[in-house]
Amino acid sequence: MKKFYVYAMGALILPFLASCGDDKEDSGYTGVNQIYLSAENPVVEETEATPLTVNVDLTKACEQNITLNFEILNDEKEILRLESNPVTIPAGSKSATFQVVSNQKELLTEDTYFEIGISTFPLDNMKLNASLRVRVKPNPQIPELTEAQKILIEGYKSKYGIDLTDWLGAVTYHTKVESPASDYLPPFAEPFTKEFDGKTIITLSDQSTEELPVLKMVDDPMGLTEYLAWVLRKETIENDEFWYGEYASPAYAQIMELLNWNKANPGTFTMSLDGIKLKNISDGTATVDFLPVSVPDVRTIIPFEYVFSPWELQKKLIKEGNQIAIDLEEADGTANPAHYLQASDVAIDELEDGTFMPPVGKIDFKAKKLTFQFVFDHAYAGGYNRANVVYEKK
Repeated sequence: MKKFYVYAMGALILPFLASCGDDKEDSGYTGVNQIYLSAENPVVEETEATPLTVNVDLTKACEQNITLNFEILNDEKEILRLESNPVTIPAGSKSATFQVVSNQKELLTEDTYFEIGISTFPLDNMKLNASLRVRVKPNPQIPELTEAQKILIEGYKSKYGIDLTDWLGAVTYHTKVESPASDYLPPFAEPFTKEFDGKTIITLSDQSTEELPVLKMVDDPMGLTEYLAWVLRKETIENDEFWYGEYASPAYAQIMELLNWNKANPGTFTMSLDGIKLKNISDGTATVDFLPVSVPDVRTIIPFEYVFSPWELQKKLIKEGNQIAIDLEEADGTANPAHYLQASDVAIDELEDGTFMPPVGKIDFKAKKLTFQFVFDHAYAGGYNRANVVYEKK
């Protein structure tokens, strides 16, 4: 199961809790006592029993112990269970936690969202601010090697003295992303660092030749899927600054209605990355080139392939001749992730604001370590995001 931690210069995590908790309590707040549910990264791997911790926070502390019985609202097959539930918040306190755990039934075939909520309240003056959506990921399918690929791998052993089988399948990563301050949207207003731990599924690419080993990351490349999915939500359906209200472009409401794409139905987002070339192989090490060949006057970006369910639906509607889908194919409001993600060249310092670092990839077969450093940005970024990724075989 992936984990991520947020270290922010400024209070970024749940700022609304401070404003409707401590501040209101200090001023004698007597309104509805709201219950807030949050998780640092609400994703569960169906095949793993690692618990997801859910934070429970009240607007204000109560004078007596409060017991809250949470439930999974749409889990008929009992894919998940709750632990440390019901939750008791002691008198004078405003917070507690419980856990969401997979029952490891391995019934899912695609990413599935489950809602965590509550049906009854111990006090009349109490309500749930919003249910928590937890994404459950099924067991990733590891591609089987063809006979031709097996022959190539044996050839690399003879020619270069390297065994690529160590790097095929599920490979553990640690990814660190540093984001600079941005003046455009509140989620990116302050510099922050996010760290992710998980597994990438790697196979031998069809681009491989007898001379050149090429890898393909077929699931969660560079450990960035969750981060880029979060960025995409914040710049579109969770973009309260520009996508909603009387001054919002009508295109936003049109595309959300057309695709049923909204905060309650954010869609599923997956990524892959092909063309990861191992070069200069010598003495158990190699450089790793993961960028496409630069073309004059063409922006060089990391060639992630995005599969985003609202965009897949929009493309289908475009083929069927739907005018709204056609009009917004390349306009602001489109569901195309590429419209929002990777806005600047990553091979050269296009922004010249001090946030760039050159792309570097290395593999050490003896140390069993594969490392990357690179930059990328997005539509509302205040500069390049810096990524450092370490894969290790243990």
